[in-house]
Amino acid sequence: MIRIEGLRVEFDRFRIEELHIRIAEGDFHFLLGPTGSGKTLILESIMGLRKPKEGRIWIGEKEVQSLPPEKREISYVPQDLALFPHLRVRDNIFFGIRARNLDMARYKPYVDDLIEQMRLSPLLDRFPATLSGGEKKRVALLRALAPKPKLLLLDEPLSGLDPSMRKEIQKLLKTLHAFLHPTTLCVTHDFEEAYLLAGEITLCINGRVEQRGKRDEIFFKPRSRKVAEFLGAKNLYRAKVLKEEKETSRFILDVQGLPFSIPGRACPEGLRLGEEVDLFIRPEEVMIIRETKPIKDSLKHNLIEGIIVDIVDRGRDRTVFFESLEGRIPFEIAIPNYAFRNLDLFPRKRVKAALRDESLWLMPLDGGPGL
Repeated sequence: MIRIEGLRVEFDRFRIEELHIRIAEGDFHFLLGPTGSGKTLILESIMGLRKPKEGRIWIGEKEVQSLPPEKREISYVPQDLALFPHLRVRDNIFFGIRARNLDMARYKPYVDDLIEQMRLSPLLDRFPATLSGGEKKRVALLRALAPKPKLLLLDEPLSGLDPSMRKEIQKLLKTLHAFLHPTTLCVTHDFEEAYLLAGEITLCINGRVEQRGKRDEIFFKPRSRKVAEFLGAKNLYRAKVLKEEKETSRFILDVQGLPFSIPGRACPEGLRLGEEVDLFIRPEEVMIIRETKPIKDSLKHNLIEGIIVDIVDRGRDRTVFFESLEGRIPFEIAIPNYAFRNLDLFPRKRVKAALRDESLWLMPLDGGPGL
């Protein structure tokens, strides 16, 4: 278990206040946030490179905030990898074991297995300057894993890679974590990377934790508009609560004259009539109804007639820009290619869009209580 409690860090005029993070043993935890949100300061504090103003840090059962970096049993893969250019790959890999005076005979079979798994055997006698970007990433990861650290820190592990190499390293990270279960804290601003790899996520913006939880909670149930916008959410609207339908456990909201029916499970607790909230509609959960197809009862709560404004081909799917006739509300609809081919859609066509209950999520304007 990794615990960070009440951490306060200051650098120039920037500060991180009251940071709390818990990472279960063996978890792949992501610290996610935009550039300049304080992620690097947090890493430096955990590693012992920056002294926090306040707060306590536990790695396992050991409280470490007063210990030097070499006593914290942490391995770190920086963004620039920091491979030693004068050492061959073999010596880079075993460097941490030698630097910590660990028993080489005990660790070598474990490291040799990793070398085979990560396909590094042909590279052992080469120098870093002769390696590709992906090969360097693999060497840096293995060097960090070799001493069996209690905590593995990764700083933007997929940065600087082309798309095909990113997929390879993503797959490698998933495989390594499934095989070795290292307790890992990964820092990134890339929400796609976090979604693919994370178990739990702490999302930090401007030095403040905005939300933390399981991956799907963060991406599908953002706590605030600020979180939703950072995650690239489309279809965000200011809405007003008109009435509560207690018999169906639903609320009716208004967005510029267009009513929406929201299931109670998608609403914040204590929602009040007349209250303003932010409404998030997930583009991939919106359906365009085929003209000859009967409409399921579950889709009739939010059936919206409108006009297709534009269609953008994004390769694997199409983004349909739709505008409602009532209220003139624009929103985006994401449609897989296989479904798009059966819909006969084109700009200016009049269609009906149905919002699944799963597509709707409400957020209080102030983001709710602190986490």
